[in-house]
Amino acid sequence: MQKEVISQEKNVKRILVKFDKKDIESAENQIVRELNQRYTFHGFRKGKVPKNVMKIKFGEDFVEMVREILVEKVEDEFKDEKVLFGPYIESFALDGDSAEVEVLIHEHPEVISTKFEEMKVEVPTEKEVVEKFVEDRIKELLEENPILEEKEEPAEIGDLVKVKYNVLNEEGKELFKDKESEYVLYEEDKRPMVTDLIGKKKGDYVEINREFEDKKYLYQINVEGVYKRIVPELTDEIAKTLDAEVNSVLELKEKLSKEGVESFKVWKDDYVKNYVLSKLSDYVEVDVSEETIDDFVEKTIERVKQNGKYDEEVEKHDGEENYLNELKEQAIRSIKEMTVINKIAEENNIKVEEKELSEAIHSFAHMWRIPHDKAREIVYSNAEILGNLMWDILSKKVAEHISKSVEIVEVENFEEKQKEEENKEEN
Repeated sequence: MQKEVISQEKNVKRILVKFDKKDIESAENQIVRELNQRYTFHGFRKGKVPKNVMKIKFGEDFVEMVREILVEKVEDEFKDEKVLFGPYIESFALDGDSAEVEVLIHEHPEVISTKFEEMKVEVPTEKEVVEKFVEDRIKELLEENPILEEKEEPAEIGDLVKVKYNVLNEEGKELFKDKESEYVLYEEDKRPMVTDLIGKKKGDYVEINREFEDKKYLYQINVEGVYKRIVPELTDEIAKTLDAEVNSVLELKEKLSKEGVESFKVWKDDYVKNYVLSKLSDYVEVDVSEETIDDFVEKTIERVKQNGKYDEEVEKHDGEENYLNELKEQAIRSIKEMTVINKIAEENNIKVEEKELSEAIHSFAHMWRIPHDKAREIVYSNAEILGNLMWDILSKKVAEHISKSVEIVEVENFEEKQKEEENKEEN
């Protein structure tokens, strides 16, 4: 196999791959071995059918199998090269003892400049965040540890209701008996087991019909008690009940402040990395071919049409021209991001470590609520999922590297300013 660049326009290359007689014979011999293993031919011993007989019996199909093997060899030749898109087979010519394949690849374009040192990331002040963290945590702890006052009146929003219930299937078989549980009647909780308890008193009986996976169940519920939840005032005595390690409100606040500082550091680090990634393309200039941009847009349109969403997207963007312009801008942003992340990773030897991938798979398993071994099997058997996980890890590591160059500014009233910026963008 020989490769020859026949044209290049910026990052787009067309390469002619040539196969000689030896390459063709190697492909043909591979096909003969596979066919001999797969088929038995009348008049020949198993596995002993010669090549010339195979060619006659399979005719044009034999030639097509040769083409497929040569195309696979071409794709294998380029699979380890760091290309943006491709390789695409543009033409294929097989003539007797030689073959020529024209291959198109879109390499990562040249990075003309980066200006990450001009990037400014605004974050809230540590004091502001920690104070809010302490305030919110104390509120949560008090909400989770209310004083319960039994009441005879019907249950209202905010009350706690204790129940004992049986569960029967549609045949009347008892699946659970005298199962005890308790529910806080939050307004936003729309589960029947909550909404149907509103207005009920101690001693009341409730039946609820539920359906899961096309199977019907009957819940027979006895209300054991209704309790008013009273959120206590924070005192030294209450602080001790909220956390056994503290002896006063002051100690509780000091402990929560330390937790808040650590939480802020983790949040800030993650926020800065995500901000850097979201603004990356604004601080990068690349010399990219229009053909690469058009290829990105065409592939996106193909996917959108396959999903039956093209007309919807055109309408959303007030016309096809606006939609295509948006796709072009999206293409440029994505190409910049992919290019600069790969470039920085390569220049600084930033790689995805096995431990990092394992942690990502663990998170994947937790998110989808499946065993870790099953998640690992899914990830490693699906190239797209594996690639996305690895790209996410690499991107975050590159963003961390870039964040060392950006200016990080702490600002007061951060949330208000964020909302103001969002309103400006919407308008």
